[in-house]
Amino acid sequence: MISVRWYLLWYLLLAVLLTTVLACITQSGFNLAAIAALTGGVAAGDIAATIWFDLTHFGFTYAPIALVNLLVAAVLLHFLPLLRRYWLAAGLGAVLLYLMLLIINIIAPMPTLIAATRSNTGIISMLLCSSAGMLSYVWLLKRRKLYA
Repeated sequence: MISVRWYLLWYLLLAVLLTTVLACITQSGFNLAAIAALTGGVAAGDIAATIWFDLTHFGFTYAPIALVNLLVAAVLLHFLPLLRRYWLAAGLGAVLLYLMLLIINIIAPMPTLIAATRSNTGIISMLLCSSAGMLSYVWLLKRRKLYA
């Protein structure tokens, strides 16, 4: 009989949600910074509207990327328990996202699919979002084992 651990799926989905929200806010920040450089400033209402727009529209584009990224990382964590250290898991999430971004930028016909990844600062910011998702996943796993 196969035993399914549903909590692993829920933890993964929570990590994907965190990663997606952080990445959308990061994407909005880079877009708003580019607009502010051109116009001299952005109103607070426009900032909130842009963040909300990116959460509701860009989130659907980024969520599958985050899901594949964190799913591969979760599978690696399952088979290589040594990677369950926080700093290794964070690095794994970042490296896997970087590899995915390289593949996506090769496949996508436009210069870059994610505007924030056009600069080194943007790439690092997006990698940190992925690392935060992996850290939350590992934290939830360790928390469950502590209280189980």
